[in-house]
Amino acid sequence: MQSELQLKFRTNSKLEKLIGRELITNNTIAFFELIKNSYDAGARKVEVNFFNITEYEVRQNKNGINEFYINDKKISGDTIVSSQKTSIVISDNGHGMSFDEVKKYWMEIGVVHKELKRTIEIPDINVDNMIKRILNGEKGIGRFGADKLGAKLKLVSVNNQGNEKTTVIFDWEKYDDHSTLLQDVGHEYSVEQLKHRQESGLTLNIDDLRDEWSIKEIESLKKQLKKFISPFSQEQSNFSIIVGLNSRREKILNDAFEYTHTYITGAINKEGLLEYTLVDNQFEMPKELLMPSPTFGPVQFKIVYMDRAAKIAFSKRTGLSTREYGNIKVFRDNFRVFPYGEAENDWLGIDNMHAQAVFRSLGTRDIVGYVQISNMENYGLKDATNRLGLVEDTKEFGEFKEFIWKCINLLQSYIFNKIKDSAEKQGNIIDFKTKEGKASAEQFKTEVVEVLSKANIPKQEARTIIKLIEQNNKKIQKDYDEVKKANLELSKKIKVFQRISGTEGILYELLHTIKNKTAILDAQLMSIMKQAERQNINFNQDTIKNTLKSINKLLNGALRKASTSKLNKHPEIFTDIILESIEENQSYKNMNNIKITTQFNDVFQRVNCNKESIKIVFDNFFNNAVKAMIDKDNKEINISTYKVDNILEVYIQDNGFGIKDEDAPFIFNVGFTSTGGNGIGLATSLDIIQEHNGDIQVCSFPENESGACFLIKLPVFGS
Repeated sequence: MQSELQLKFRTNSKLEKLIGRELITNNTIAFFELIKNSYDAGARKVEVNFFNITEYEVRQNKNGINEFYINDKKISGDTIVSSQKTSIVISDNGHGMSFDEVKKYWMEIGVVHKELKRTIEIPDINVDNMIKRILNGEKGIGRFGADKLGAKLKLVSVNNQGNEKTTVIFDWEKYDDHSTLLQDVGHEYSVEQLKHRQESGLTLNIDDLRDEWSIKEIESLKKQLKKFISPFSQEQSNFSIIVGLNSRREKILNDAFEYTHTYITGAINKEGLLEYTLVDNQFEMPKELLMPSPTFGPVQFKIVYMDRAAKIAFSKRTGLSTREYGNIKVFRDNFRVFPYGEAENDWLGIDNMHAQAVFRSLGTRDIVGYVQISNMENYGLKDATNRLGLVEDTKEFGEFKEFIWKCINLLQSYIFNKIKDSAEKQGNIIDFKTKEGKASAEQFKTEVVEVLSKANIPKQEARTIIKLIEQNNKKIQKDYDEVKKANLELSKKIKVFQRISGTEGILYELLHTIKNKTAILDAQLMSIMKQAERQNINFNQDTIKNTLKSINKLLNGALRKASTSKLNKHPEIFTDIILESIEENQSYKNMNNIKITTQFNDVFQRVNCNKESIKIVFDNFFNNAVKAMIDKDNKEINISTYKVDNILEVYIQDNGFGIKDEDAPFIFNVGFTSTGGNGIGLATSLDIIQEHNGDIQVCSFPENESGACFLIKLPVFGS
């Protein structure tokens, strides 16, 4: 039917709510949308500030768990710290917009100018050249994240030339009147020509917040922002996010996982060439694999294996377990694609596979990682219309998942082969082979049944063959169970022997820990005496001092008879042990007005050691340093670490009275002391380090410097 009469759509004001408050599902997504807009505007920095909010302090307890305080009073993370006066201000130093650009682009829903201009160039902050930045926004609705956060918005834009400022006042509640058309809703604005050039950029002042904000929600926002920018990106140095609470500012640092030492990293190109490197401690194994050309396009990836030490380090730094953190995350052009990789989003079915093959696959608590895609090259991987995730019912997305599993399996194969080799070396091969054999027998049975079902064999003969296989399989399974049972009984006897033989090592740890804690009691006693003297209070401290002396004498006698050879050892991040030792000696340090500085240059190296016995070594060095610096006004201890070849070197230096040249050859002898101690601390420390295949040396000092310096050398785990 042809007619000159035409009908046109009209846009009801309700549309604003649909694409704002209702389409943007939560506050975190709203922040991400607005920050991505700043990125697309060429900003180097974006600040997210909460003003008129109750300030709080975050402290980690001894277990690495965050606790919250207001005015030194411990409070719940659910405490609301926002109020009706609280505002959120998001500001950047991007190109900004002129009035004409605000009118043409910001005020037009679904504007397509980013589709036409897919990249911009900005100067690289580190070198004298330009870097290409791929634009993220493509639907033209991310700005309505401001409506999700608050009912009022004041937009202030300074154009790229810095000579024009545009201010627009938005009241999102106007759009709740559904009797009006969208284009009929007006907003007040003003334009100012600036006499003096200002920095370009955009500021969004958001008031009348729609939600109350608790401490837990603000801290959660920070954690999500840490996962926002791709760790592959050069943008880590060219784009920063800062979160502020009133006058306090905190730069959000990207997750880097630099304390993990086992991972696979690489990329596949358009032609299907997969170039990857398996990294395990110092060893790197670069490899290539030719695959079919990927329908989903080129991809970069890094998948990390979280061993015991890495999990402990991760929890201390983030306050999260690896399971709470999530798994394999997807980034498009340097920004997260949600919800892939969140704790509750096992989009690859990693745990499901782990449940089916416990001894041949890893779970989400064991691996984390990143996959990078691009708007420019991964055409088949499209954003879902609700801005959460990608369109998943496509061939490209299915093959994308299969490729990531290929990379996971390359890492898993390496890790489980390594575990198998370790099991063989440690005498656990019986149990390992039993589990492996039972699984292989079941697999063989399944495969034979499948072959017979497809082969042209009479049904009766096929049933007979299957019955014989099942009977044989049952016998094999029974034999395996018998072997496993015998191995279990043997393991129990070995564990009993280990408990008996390990008692001496446990006793050693206990005795020396008690001994070093008596030094803290002694320091507390000195503090009490000084306070009593100032208050003109007389009391007899001789009884306490004599009791402490007697306890130390008994402990020293027991320690001389104990041994460190029975201590259980595990791979530990050595700098974490140093920091724990400093923390445990905090009151002792403060009481003696000692400044302890650290300089760690070893990049989270692991050492196979017994953590508690290593702490004893540092306790001894701290105690000796305190005694050596007793007459010093500015007492300082410096600890620095370096990795030299396969050796971890730890330098411990103080500014006390030092070690005489004639005393140096004897300081590790039992009974020798220059600090008025009992002469067992350094001898014990040397024994402990030597039990860990290491050594302790005395370092020489320049003539114009005073103090003592010791060098601890320990082999790096896996070397």
